[in-house]
This record gives sequence, C-alpha cells and structure tokens, in this order.
Amino acid sequence: MIRSELHLAHIVSTLIFALMAVASSGALPLTAAAAAGATPWAEGPKGKVRLLTGRVPDQDGAIHAFVQIALEPGWKTYWRTPGDAGGLPPSFDWSKSSNLAAADVAFPAPRRFTDRSGNTIGYENGVVLPIALRPQEAGQPISLVVGMHYGICKDICIPGEAELALEVPAAGATDAAPADALEALKHVPRPQDKLRPGDPVLVQAQAILSEPAPKILIEARFTKDDAISADAFLEAPDGIFLPLPKRLNRASSDGLVVFEAPLGEDVDVAQLRGKTVTVTLVGRSGASVATFGVP
Repeated sequence: MIRSELHLAHIVSTLIFALMAVASSGALPLTAAAAAGATPWAEGPKGKVRLLTGRVPDQDGAIHAFVQIALEPGWKTYWRTPGDAGGLPPSFDWSKSSNLAAADVAFPAPRRFTDRSGNTIGYENGVVLPIALRPQEAGQPISLVVGMHYGICKDICIPGEAELALEVPAAGATDAAPADALEALKHVPRPQDKLRPGDPVLVQAQAILSEPAPKILIEARFTKDDAISADAFLEAPDGIFLPLPKRLNRASSDGLVVFEAPLGEDVDVAQLRGKTVTVTLVGRSGASVATFGVP
C-alpha cells in the first residue's frame, strides 16, 4: 500500500528520534536513590525530570509515584501517541526495580499543537505523569528504578533520557503527594462509567470501512463552555496509524460535537478490522476515555 507523505513524515520523524535516543543512551545518569519522597532533578537540554511519591487521598492502600517533566518556556513534550507529525513519546523501563509487580503510567489530558510540520499531541512547559504501583510483596517498600526516554520540541526536537531511583514506602506510610501531582491525577481522562461533572460524554463512535471513503465518526457531548475547544484523539493497537480527527460542526445547542477521521491510504484498513480503538475526549472542564470495536 502506498503511504501518504504525511504518514511517511510521521514514520521518519519517529525513527530519527528513536535513533538519536539509542545513540545517546550508552550510560544513563543514575540519580541516587532517594527516600524523602522525591529524587533530585536530572538535568537535560531545555528540561529536567524527577521521580516523586506520596499518598493520594481517598485511595487507601494505593501506592503512587509520579514522573515530573519540567521544560523551559515554550518547549513541548509528547503524549503516549505523538500525533501525525511524529515524535518520541515517553517510554519507561522498570526492570531494575525491586518488589515491583506492575507500574501503570497514566497520562493527563493532552493538547493538540499545529505548526508547519503538522499536528502533534502533548504538553507545553512540562507534565506530571501519575504511576500506579503494585508491589510483589504487599506491605513491603518498593525500590523503584526507571530508565526513561522522551522527546521535547520547540524550533528543534531533542531526545531526553534519565535513570531515576526512589525508595517508595509501603502503602499508607508516606506523606501526601505534592499538590501538582494530585492535580495531574485529576486531569487523567476518566472512563464513561466514572465521569465527573464537566467530563465529555461519548454518544457514539463507529468505523465505516466501506469504500470509497472509509472513516471513523465520533459524536460526543461537551459542556456549553467546552464545545468551542473540544477535541478528540484516536489510538489503535499494534502500532496501527490513525489520523487526528477533525471537527465537522460548531456544536449544537446541547453541546454535541461531531468529529471525523478519514481513513485514507496512509491507514491499513484491513489491519484495523476486528481491533479495539480508544477515543480520548478533551475539554477545558474535563476529559474522558472510551473504546469501541471495529467490525
């Protein structure tokens, strides 16, 4: 299948980022293990990263850590899916940790950025990524070590990396998490059965794969104030590329917004059949996530 120039640019950009990260990753700077709730900052070009931990109110027994990426003004980093223009989303290696059964990274609601290179999805000036931890042995501390790679962009794009280590006490034995970490948790998109006031509601999502114009249609209801800035993002499994949806309407009086993602020749429609697609809905008042099956 012939790939479009847009998707080729996405592939080339991502490959260049990955190669730059590998080439510079010979020895990651290991931040000394910290037991005071936060590692020192690991400095990098135009930004820095650190690990935090702390208790989350109303989640007794849950253990959380947080990766904080702080960037110089105007610099951006990527969501877990970087967008049509490509990029290097954050990646994490927890294999050097002890007493860690699972580390599930959550991503706060991102923004769409458009420039001459195309559309990207991410965060400006930095982000805090919450991580739900599950120990192998309950009631015991976790020696958390993470090697991470991430990309940042402004006029140019730069790969970043660090290795951070943090001693995480057993559940209930830590101080409250910092305010910015707790705020990041509030902005993680919520599933449709756990929505809060202001979160967008998915009304309908469907993949129409018939020729000559296969597409994905999304209908979602936002608050009246959010309808103008409402956005939607799509993700497919197994590395299947999906374009960013475009709005089809100005929003109805009840906040209904319709998005369309044309599935052009840069999308392998046959490979998409039978897969589960994730749709993330983002407004200023809240964010939500849902999945739907492709027939």
